[in-house]
Amino acid sequence: MRLSVAAVAASCATAHAFVNTSPFILFSTSKITTSLSDELHSSKTVQADLDSIISSCPTERYLLVSQPNLNVANLAFSTAAPKLQAALAAPEVQGRLTISEVAGSPIDLHTLSPRIRAACTAAGKPTVSVETLDLEALPASGGSFQHIVDVLRVSDEDLGLVLHQYAAAGDFTVLYTAGSRTATGGHIEGKPYEAEFRDTTHQELKRQLSSIARRANETDNRPLFEKYQFFTPGIFMVLVSLLILFSILSVGISALGSLEVPYGAFDKENGPAAQKKQQ
Repeated sequence: MRLSVAAVAASCATAHAFVNTSPFILFSTSKITTSLSDELHSSKTVQADLDSIISSCPTERYLLVSQPNLNVANLAFSTAAPKLQAALAAPEVQGRLTISEVAGSPIDLHTLSPRIRAACTAAGKPTVSVETLDLEALPASGGSFQHIVDVLRVSDEDLGLVLHQYAAAGDFTVLYTAGSRTATGGHIEGKPYEAEFRDTTHQELKRQLSSIARRANETDNRPLFEKYQFFTPGIFMVLVSLLILFSILSVGISALGSLEVPYGAFDKENGPAAQKKQQ
């Protein structure tokens, strides 16, 4: 289903007719099969379809993104989530599922994580990476328009950074939904996000960064002349060579200075022409 955030928000004109609804977005680099359309569905229906999708463990990496109090009207802003829209339209994304309104209790992504691991283990992929990203909660009610836009913009920037890492690694599935509702907006307490990539490139980079940080924390308290070697063999050889060259130069200058030439040798009258005149 080639839909975008704008398509999800297309029904925002009727969004206020339904209470306790939230959008659901799923996109993956793997093709997915679903029977759901972009319309009102119950959370149980969406959960059943989601279980069917993850049962085959389509990818090696999963990012579960929740933003409490999110509704379809929030995504109706043209500048609400440009990074998310770009990720949905990326050419490497092969499967998309976008539902504008899911009625009932929001899907709990934290309980979904162990189910994904279990499904992938059963599918022969025990080393999958499943990460949960909790974005800042939107105002539940009474929030100003500008405040909502600001929260969405900051959240989209944070999400964009993580999506960039996943796009660079490839083979990923992203779920984005409202998560648990809160009475007031604000940050959700939880474990900070830290991407865990299991390929050797990222592991090597992590080891290098750890080594750099460890060296930066080490302090060498030795004396100056023990800490640094000022007269290395190379410097000593250069000094000896310079000493020999200066000795040769001084001998040459002394030899030139000891030459004695009589001034009469430069007198024209004492030359051969003067002798012929005298004859």
